[in-house]
Amino acid sequence: MKRTQGLNRLRRWCMVTLLGTAANALATVAADPLQLLHLREGTGTAAGHIADTGCATCHPATYASYQDVGMAQSFRRPSAAALVEDFARTQFEHTPSKSHFSLTWNGEVLLFKRWQRDDEGKPINAFSQRVDWILGSGHRSRVYLYRTPGGELYQLPIAWYTQEQRLAMAPGYDRADHDGLTRRIRRECLFCHNAYPEQPTGSDAHWAPPVFPAALPEGTGCQRCHGPGAVHVRQVIANAPVETIRASIINPARLAPARRDDVCFQCHLLPAVAVIGPRRLDRGDYSFRPGQALDDYLVHMETVTGEPATERFEINHHAYRLMQSDCYQKGGITCIDCHNPHHPLAKDTRLASVDATCGRCHEPHPAESVAVKGTATPENCVGCHMPRRRTQDVVHVTMTDHHIARARSGDLLAQLREATPDVKDVQPFAPQPGAGATDALYRTLAILRADLAGHGADAHLARLAAATETASLTPHFDIAAFQLGQRNFARALQTTQHLLAEAPGNALATAWRGVARMGSGDVANAVPDFLAATQSAPDVPEFQFNLGLALHALQRHAQAREALSEAIRLRPNLVAAWVTRGHVHTALGRDEDAISDYRQALALQPRETRAYLALADRLVADGQRDEALRYLRMGTHAAAKPEAIRAALDEHQRNDAATTPAKPLE
Repeated sequence: MKRTQGLNRLRRWCMVTLLGTAANALATVAADPLQLLHLREGTGTAAGHIADTGCATCHPATYASYQDVGMAQSFRRPSAAALVEDFARTQFEHTPSKSHFSLTWNGEVLLFKRWQRDDEGKPINAFSQRVDWILGSGHRSRVYLYRTPGGELYQLPIAWYTQEQRLAMAPGYDRADHDGLTRRIRRECLFCHNAYPEQPTGSDAHWAPPVFPAALPEGTGCQRCHGPGAVHVRQVIANAPVETIRASIINPARLAPARRDDVCFQCHLLPAVAVIGPRRLDRGDYSFRPGQALDDYLVHMETVTGEPATERFEINHHAYRLMQSDCYQKGGITCIDCHNPHHPLAKDTRLASVDATCGRCHEPHPAESVAVKGTATPENCVGCHMPRRRTQDVVHVTMTDHHIARARSGDLLAQLREATPDVKDVQPFAPQPGAGATDALYRTLAILRADLAGHGADAHLARLAAATETASLTPHFDIAAFQLGQRNFARALQTTQHLLAEAPGNALATAWRGVARMGSGDVANAVPDFLAATQSAPDVPEFQFNLGLALHALQRHAQAREALSEAIRLRPNLVAAWVTRGHVHTALGRDEDAISDYRQALALQPRETRAYLALADRLVADGQRDEALRYLRMGTHAAAKPEAIRAALDEHQRNDAATTPAKPLE
């Protein structure tokens, strides 16, 4: 009934619009009926999608309710309406990295700041950055992103933890050697936090640059679960039969159980955050659509650690833990039995009556036995059998454990220290029967991409690619990346030559061939490769940086400065480019510019040993000896290699002593 009312509402709206605008409206309908609703159909990676406001025309109540759901709030621009932080508690000191952090809001801009303090307590290595995007609903936590001029997104090292009502280090950053300002956001990250952005077809391939348009959707939206809506809305406007209209959109509840669950599992099944499952070869990151088999899109991976899988509990383990339950395996309990995805948890009638779901198979416990276990009400099954627990990967957060089991003992909410998981092995999660070499191929891809592979992994992947008879070049890019990371430049040169034979002119393969040549000492022949790569793809910072590095090695400093400046323009947080351009400015006799570059490198990354040493030398040459010693003293506490800084400091202090004239005897 409600669906029919919605369809009639849209048809009436369209008729009124047509009558009110007559000839112009008829011409618009002839062009595209979507324009009646001020909508247009997306192209490329968002092909067939429309703005979610089009869904609100027929489904206003559902659309409005969904705006309060965490999924709709999972990616947003900073705004007064979106803020959940208590800005009286958004400044703190992080002792391991000897850094201070703050987050402020002035009514228009959300501003991140990070600084350190020298021996006299004065600020040093200070950095500030406008926050461009907020990742996470903030129901439990949220982190902050900024966008570079080249279109890349990076994460800032802090997070707001709503349950604790405080700002602290983001997951993975509570250590001295954290990523700082350079943790890049990949498409796989946004896949679960946002609707699909509209980008060119093919730009979401695994080895395509991870760039994003300035305008992005905010939140996952309707079509991540219901599929592209353009055809559906056109069918409604065209007064198509109800059966045709319903067939043009996905209702997950009407799908077969496995396909129904895949709609939820596309985001809520993550067996291990340490190893992200690879997409199937040549499937784009944004190519999954509701109704498809998730296994045809990606291969989930499960890590083997020192603890049983039944004890691991991470923040995105909703489905992973549920799937370990007899209630799922034997009773068929699934996500939408207990959750209405259109309603926030506080107003979810299904969640409020979850005990009735349990009662389909289980007799309720006597009131007295439940009271002994300390639950609030005799009917509260969840309190004992799906308790709240502290998550192991985001240690400031507690979540409902969706593994339905007997009541657990111990303090499940006890504080945990952040720790890097000890990954002993990686295996496909729920491997396909008889997959054999195919599963082994994806397992090896996952291991290489997670930087867990050892010697010989490149040859092993090559054999697997041949055994599966795949024509895809993707594994060969993984092989080249691994070889370059291992500094096996001779083999990397062979791999990139193979790639270029199969894909002539490919910019990435060309640039990597240049890296292999430069690593082998053939800098002169690396330069043409880097030039070709920058001409083919001028907006890739790595290509510009490598060109500048090679030109600097050949002492073509003016040209090197131009390439490095372009790399910095595209990616202002590229620390190595600031340091290298500082060296170039030194070679060009531009000491003031060199000092500025080295300072910026340290503002971006206070652990950068090379920048401390080079900056101190330039400051001394410029007559700023006290400032040089100030930075060196800071480096003895903050640099990645403090022993090198101490040696330089000692040398400068000895030089000071040698040049200080002796006082006359009295």
